Amino acid sequence: MIGLSLNVNQHQDRRQQVIVVGAGPAGSATAYHLARAGVSTLLIDKSAFPRDKVCGDGLSPRAQHYLARLGLLEAVATEAHQATRIRFLAPGGAEAETAITGDGAMPNRTLILPRRRFDHLLQQRALAAGARFRVGHVRALCPDGGVELGGERLSARLVVIATGAALSLIKRTPLAPRGPVHSIAARGYLPAMPPPGPDLRFFFDHLPLPGYAWLFPTGPRSANLGYWYNGKEQVSAATWLPRLLAEHPTLAMLTNQGAGIGPIAGYPIRSDFLSAPTRADGLLAVGEAAGLVNPFTGEGIDYALESAELAAETIINALRCAPTTGPLPSAALADYSRDLRRRFRALFLLMRFAQRYAFNPWVFDRLFGRGADGQHLVDRLIQVCFGAAPPQRVLAPVELIRLLSARPR
Repeated sequence: MIGLSLNVNQHQDRRQQVIVVGAGPAGSATAYHLARAGVSTLLIDKSAFPRDKVCGDGLSPRAQHYLARLGLLEAVATEAHQATRIRFLAPGGAEAETAITGDGAMPNRTLILPRRRFDHLLQQRALAAGARFRVGHVRALCPDGGVELGGERLSARLVVIATGAALSLIKRTPLAPRGPVHSIAARGYLPAMPPPGPDLRFFFDHLPLPGYAWLFPTGPRSANLGYWYNGKEQVSAATWLPRLLAEHPTLAMLTNQGAGIGPIAGYPIRSDFLSAPTRADGLLAVGEAAGLVNPFTGEGIDYALESAELAAETIINALRCAPTTGPLPSAALADYSRDLRRRFRALFLLMRFAQRYAFNPWVFDRLFGRGADGQHLVDRLIQVCFGAAPPQRVLAPVELIRLLSARPR
């Protein structure tokens, strides 16, 4: 938990030390940590809250760990649906399942809470800590530090960009991504359906790979249904999702062919952390704006919350040690980039490798089609993906040899 604090006025009208653009999980968590430490912080979002955000709505054990550090886990868990197991359907029809485990240090469950409610809880937590909030679309940064908001210049020593996969602002800065960064997903809610069961379900069959469809229960008779594609072909997730509802043998049965599904919304996902710039003079990127979405699973909330805490620690130290005027220099923020690399580089290298070379029917049929013989590897893979185990744990040579030499049942 961040323990440093600064003696500053938290109620300045137009001047603040830090402006956070984007009030999703990464932005609100950053604002919370800064405000709680006494840093005058302005949080800006283009929408008033509560507002929707298209997402799978899942909160992994790692995400819950960081929600606990925000003092928010109990409130979220009270409203969320809880799942303790995951079920998989491989391209060739093999089925497997695994328990969700935090490996002792994290909860043995996943929570599902729609982002309209989850983001609002986080934003309110930041405001309760002392951050201020304004609604507006930030379209430009000020050359001498801060942002332009509706013709008004708001100065600050640092701007934290937490705008997720949206590129309209960040591409005008030194933190612009290098090359194409987006994959695409789509989501719709089923508010009334046959009981979907308590488990998370992933489907890798009857759809283009690399990608998957998901069915996450949000209640006893409701669910979040989506499809994510992370390949090189021109695939429309928003077009494929209704097709899966109508034609996928299992999904069509589970959802009454999508009868009563709400609006289907597509959204981009950014997972280019390995090449994404994360800091510049007067600028810092957190969460998905830093490419922190797992390229194999599509999960990003846990990395958003964790990067927010790392960013706040670096910002607080920089404000204490850097000159007292002007934008914070990039060199004063170097610890943040270093900490991100130390925390996430090995995992993202493994997940990127898996997304490119293992996200195919041959591997998935063997991974999920070996029954009890393959259970250890399935369990380990999910632990690594959910941040409950280090990346090297899934690279045990004996297990990989067994996988490569196996025949699916």
